[in-house]
Amino acid sequence: MKKSLQIILIVLLSFIGDRFLFMPIRLNSVWEYETGHYTGDPIALEQNIIVKNNLEVKICKNDDSASFYLLGCYFGELYLLEKETLKYTRYTTR
Repeated sequence: MKKSLQIILIVLLSFIGDRFLFMPIRLNSVWEYETGHYTGDPIALEQNIIVKNNLEVKICKNDDSASFYLLGCYFGELYLLEKETLKYTRYTTR
């Protein structure tokens, strides 16, 4: 029991560390729409993604903006959850 608690704690801390240290670096790419709420294609951190904190992003495209929860950015895919409707959105990198 004590060993499994230590493993869970290590995994949890590594996810938190990854989110705050390495995810902003992985977000710096050009993303193409795959599934979910369409906000524009392509989107990029330099052009139209505003990171409010490591948990929220705002995508501005043609005077229209949408707020999302940032679920993750792993293995060339960006996972978002729209704040108002809680619809899942997935983007892939070029």
